[in-house]
Amino acid sequence: MGGEVLSFDDVRETIEVRFPVMARYRNPMGAMQGGMIVAAMDNTYGPLTVLLGTTSVTTHMNTTFVKPVYPDEPHIVISATVTARSRRQIHMTAEVRDSKDRLVVTGTASFLVMETHDPVSS
Repeated sequence: MGGEVLSFDDVRETIEVRFPVMARYRNPMGAMQGGMIVAAMDNTYGPLTVLLGTTSVTTHMNTTFVKPVYPDEPHIVISATVTARSRRQIHMTAEVRDSKDRLVVTGTASFLVMETHDPVSS
């Protein structure tokens, strides 16, 4: 999706990623398709889990659309933060903002941390 990591903080467990708003992401009304926004959010959450040293899969996502991402927007910026973490689960929140720093979407997500198996000792 052309995401560019703008910042990552392993202590605060946050990441900020910018995604271009491409013409092919538009719905029939010209705004960015909601599913594409959700995909960009998942493409922000996932790298944060990897950068924090885990392999995980998304188990739940909740999204609230505040306003459309209009066709004249060059990009959106997604900020994700870990809110809770255990050995087997990670929970996050995210905000999506347009190029004028207006809130357009909020969300939460949960992830199942996958156990890694050492093939040598298995």
